[in-house]
Amino acid sequence: MMNWRVWTILVNWGLVGVAAPVSETAVEVEVTPLAHGVWLHKSWQDAGEWGRVSSNGLIVREGDHLVVIDTAWGAEPSLLLLDWIDRELGLPVNRLIVTHFHNDRLGGWEVFAERGARVIASKRTLELAEVEPTDAFDLYELNSGETMMSGSMEISYPGPAHAEDNVVVWLAATKLLAGGCAVRAAESNGMGNVADATISEWANAMRRVQHTFPETERVLPGHGAIGDFEMIQHTIDLAEEAAKSPGD
Repeated sequence: MMNWRVWTILVNWGLVGVAAPVSETAVEVEVTPLAHGVWLHKSWQDAGEWGRVSSNGLIVREGDHLVVIDTAWGAEPSLLLLDWIDRELGLPVNRLIVTHFHNDRLGGWEVFAERGARVIASKRTLELAEVEPTDAFDLYELNSGETMMSGSMEISYPGPAHAEDNVVVWLAATKLLAGGCAVRAAESNGMGNVADATISEWANAMRRVQHTFPETERVLPGHGAIGDFEMIQHTIDLAEEAAKSPGD
């Protein structure tokens, strides 16, 4: 039987490995099982006008190793996450798949590379993040609507939406789609951070996701609660409304 325990890992900056209450200087990571061999990892940062915001990623078992989809939110939380993986799962992280260039997806990639993980990212992601490629990266290029396999997972570039380079990742075995920040949670009533967004194309990008992965049963957004396939249509509706707004 699966252990549905939720792990919350707390440390103070400068006291890595020491449990501590949540504070303004605390680093917090939470891990929750979603399915057999699949865990949600969640981390937090203060995000200005949005307050304290959580960010979602995945840990996926793939045979004798693990794949992580998106870093925790920064280097310190990513280190904390990897230490938890070593302690609780005891399997190496073979790959880190990055869904776009923002710090809640890519921040801390160096920590993964130092542990021997290959970093799977698009060439455009590194260009936008102004990160110089190293031997740790496996880079790719996809046009809108194209997909590629990475082990058991399918990476799809639906086109510009939340960011120019955002991709989604399909886990066929569990019919779970990691939507990253291109997908808005069901509880969201707006588009969130649109500093690097292409509002006019966001709805079209999500329609490509609908068409490419119609068997999806669950969708994990970059922020907020996991939901069902209707979350994609919800994002389309929000994007269409945002595209009508002056100045977008």
